[in-house]
Amino acid sequence: LDDDGRPTARTWPNSGMGNLYPDGSTGSCVACHTRHRFSIEEARQPAACASCHLGPDHPDIEVYENSKHGQIYATEGHEWRWDSAADAWEPGDYRAPTCATCHMSGIGKLSTTHDISERLYWNLWAKRSGVRDSDDVMSPLLGDGPEGREKMKQVCIACHGELHTESFFHQADAAVRLYNEAYWDPAKEMRDELEAEGLLKENPWKDDFQITFYHLWHHEGRRARHGAMMAGPDWAHWHGFFQLQQSFYKLEEIHKTRMATGQIEPGPPKGMSGDH
Repeated sequence: LDDDGRPTARTWPNSGMGNLYPDGSTGSCVACHTRHRFSIEEARQPAACASCHLGPDHPDIEVYENSKHGQIYATEGHEWRWDSAADAWEPGDYRAPTCATCHMSGIGKLSTTHDISERLYWNLWAKRSGVRDSDDVMSPLLGDGPEGREKMKQVCIACHGELHTESFFHQADAAVRLYNEAYWDPAKEMRDELEAEGLLKENPWKDDFQITFYHLWHHEGRRARHGAMMAGPDWAHWHGFFQLQQSFYKLEEIHKTRMATGQIEPGPPKGMSGDH
């Protein structure tokens, strides 16, 4: 704030839903409810989330569009009821959930929430996914994962059977563990070995290993996890695990060569000096 207590251009206007403000308030409402109308109908639309949740690293709107939920919304969403009260928007008003349905809406005995991670079991954006188990607001594992999973299951069971719901999460959890154990863990081990031997460039963005390592978790790994957990099959497989596999093989080859030669860059052929 300036000397008169007015916001400065360095920090305002903004649309960060997790912001902390000088008066103690949190979140920018206009991230979902645009100015002047402050419409609940507008905030319930998937497009309200697409300003941030898109692109190569967390393509959530694209995953949603790839899912059957998104396809149903695309074909008939204009016919649904969007103006029900905050705690009364239930299946029947809509035939498939939007982002707000799963993460925020009051369904059955669930209360509405603006804590969009409240119903989440895993942290899916981190380098390695962990189960939420922290009360530290600065922790990436903020929340109670098991309790959040039970809440999310209530959302699913409002439309799906219990067997369908339980089996879906069994499969999705297996995909997250596959990423953790078959891709992230061994990739991190290779990186640590290269670092210990001084075989990483100081500037990571000029280092093929470090660039590929970054994409493995930040792009492909997130896409695989988000696709699996949000029922977007093409994102889970072709944009996710298939590309994870390609990056992992590339990391293996670079690691093998550097460890064998003790060099970051390939040296000159045997019998030739660097001058040639």
